[in-house]
Amino acid sequence: MDKDSNSFDAQEPDLLDAGTVATPVVEADEEPEQVELGARPPMDDEMDITPMIDMTFLLLIFFILTSKMTGEKSYEVPPAKHGSSIATKNCVMLSVTRGISDSPIVAKADGSVFSDDPEQQSAEIAEYVQMQMETGGKTEVLIRAEGNVTAKQLKKVEQAVAEVLEEGKLINLSVSEAGK
Repeated sequence: MDKDSNSFDAQEPDLLDAGTVATPVVEADEEPEQVELGARPPMDDEMDITPMIDMTFLLLIFFILTSKMTGEKSYEVPPAKHGSSIATKNCVMLSVTRGISDSPIVAKADGSVFSDDPEQQSAEIAEYVQMQMETGGKTEVLIRAEGNVTAKQLKKVEQAVAEVLEEGKLINLSVSEAGK
């Protein structure tokens, strides 16, 4: 390379143009052959996800082949800590939901509702329980209350039922979460 100019000296075989490769010289008096390299392919901006899809399918096949298709195990429900189970076919069923003010909404097993008037409601509940125990062959009373029923409303229903029960008979209570 000349120091005065910025041009390459054609006599120097060590300096090559960009994109060329020198091949080994067979004879000393021949000039080296120059091989032109092809242009590099442009860089792809998007990532190729084909290998990831292949791995996903391989994992899916692995888990399908190694998993066991069995039903869920059944577990025994532990007994209640503060009570025991009762047969509902032997019970007079009353459903209690929260009503307006102090008066609860009480319904029979068939879904029909007792009166809204507190005094008339108590009389109807007592009459219904007595009739079911005498003619229906029922031996126990089950009051099913929603979780949002107040203790005061539930106490009114219990008092109406207690009027007709024999001495020593218990009233069974069942409380469920509100809205279920």
